[in-house]
Amino acid sequence: MFVSLRIRERIRTAIIMGLMLVSLTMVGLLGHQTYLAVSSQRQLVDDVLKDYSLLAADELIRRSAMVAGYGFYPVLGRLAQVPMAMPLPDRKALSTLSEFEDDEERENLSRAVNLARAFFRFSPASNQFEFEGDSLPQGIAEELKTHISAVEFRGEPERAARTLHLGSDEQFNFIYAFVEGGNVAERFIVGLWVDDQQAIGWLKFMINSRPLLPRSLTEGKFTSPQFVNDKVYIKLVAGDVVVFSQGEFSSGTILVTRDFNNAPADIFGNMRVHLGIDPELASSLIIGGLPESRLPIIYGSTAAVVGSLWVVAALFMGFALVMLYRERSLAYLRADFVSRVSHELRTPLAQIMMFAQTLLLDRVRTDEARKRSLQVIDKEARRLSHLVDNILQFSSAERGQTDVRMARTPLYPLVREIVDQFRPMMKDGRLVISSDVGDDVEVTLDVDAFRQMFVNLLDNAVKYSPPGGNVDVRLFTGEGRVNVAVEDRGPGIPDSEKDRIWEPYYRTSTMTDQAIGGTGLGLAVVNELARLQAAHVSTSAREGGGARFTIGFELAA
Repeated sequence: MFVSLRIRERIRTAIIMGLMLVSLTMVGLLGHQTYLAVSSQRQLVDDVLKDYSLLAADELIRRSAMVAGYGFYPVLGRLAQVPMAMPLPDRKALSTLSEFEDDEERENLSRAVNLARAFFRFSPASNQFEFEGDSLPQGIAEELKTHISAVEFRGEPERAARTLHLGSDEQFNFIYAFVEGGNVAERFIVGLWVDDQQAIGWLKFMINSRPLLPRSLTEGKFTSPQFVNDKVYIKLVAGDVVVFSQGEFSSGTILVTRDFNNAPADIFGNMRVHLGIDPELASSLIIGGLPESRLPIIYGSTAAVVGSLWVVAALFMGFALVMLYRERSLAYLRADFVSRVSHELRTPLAQIMMFAQTLLLDRVRTDEARKRSLQVIDKEARRLSHLVDNILQFSSAERGQTDVRMARTPLYPLVREIVDQFRPMMKDGRLVISSDVGDDVEVTLDVDAFRQMFVNLLDNAVKYSPPGGNVDVRLFTGEGRVNVAVEDRGPGIPDSEKDRIWEPYYRTSTMTDQAIGGTGLGLAVVNELARLQAAHVSTSAREGGGARFTIGFELAA
């Protein structure tokens, strides 16, 4: 059934838009799932890296206390061995005070004393304060004496240590310990002024001696402890000053911050550490590895799936845009069709009215002129009837209400009859008919439908033929068919337009350029009526120039 072109275009556009909507919905859902999956994995990685970064930062602060245990405590212990009656030793003398250490212990102590820029000692009984080494600024020295003098003995063990941080623009770090004696006169405090650069050097050594992360996470996975620590970004900050940094900060690294004030031995003052682990270590650090994506994997890649769906969606959108463009073009053709039909109707009506009024007013002086006027009225009326028939037939076909009454009919006598009826409609030129088919050859067709088809082809041939040009009608058999061919001597049909001339409203560029009248429905009606009668229509070039239109009917059994 022939569906209305407008309805057909709308159905096609609706289908394409529906498929595009479904595709975009699928892509949207998959994109949402991709986002959730990626976000979930990203959040897992971030949480793990943050937890391990906090663990590494706490381990770094713990190792800062080891600097006190391996460096400062031995020095404080050695200072505690010096009686109050003896003056404070310098760095070199301090490492040789006792004769009980072996060479290795003496060497270790010699390195440890370099952690101090100066030593100090205070006796509460005599209020005696001694200082040996680099000189402190006067204000810092007075502040240190005031603080030490106010310290109360609470019976702490000998090796317990406290830290003191003085200064604002420049920080001065001190560490001191209590020395308990048998009586009050034998109590005193020993301490040292920390050499921050040396202490940072010791801390760097403590950091790189082994991975900051637990051995259970790193053992057997990386080539060396240093490799792991190189992937850990560390920045030590005192106030606004960066005193030490290690590693490279990479994009996506999550930094955590820890204060040294929470350390057992706060030897580095009010410093804080900013630490982050390179995200590329995440897959190795997460126990069991990263979880697999929740998305379906096709052809080995989720990205390929999403990309393919986007391509499909883009194709559907392209189809929809093409269909919308075609619908807009069709709307333009319809508007142009209304204009052309109005013109086609106006011309014969004007001729009929003019000659009818001439006859009514009795302005015709001879019988020959009267007959010629009646012939013009008859020709224009036939032309008007033919135009109206085409419009009605097309409208009926659009609504799917076209019916055909098939019957066995001799083809050549029918063609000859229609040709004889059409000849008076030609202004000039001849309509020549030739046939290789006998009068008794029958085909199955609808007579009225064939008449309309054939007249449309004849009308087009006359319209396109030059003034005085002949139109040829040929009947011949071939491939089990009886063919009726109409040939004109016009400009012909361009190859690029041979398929489109059967579409409603379409007119060739030749008609447009030469301002040839027409509605653009004739060939569309021919094509539709041929389909209903199981006939075959085609167009080809005529030998010598022009176009040939052929209708083929199967021989009746």
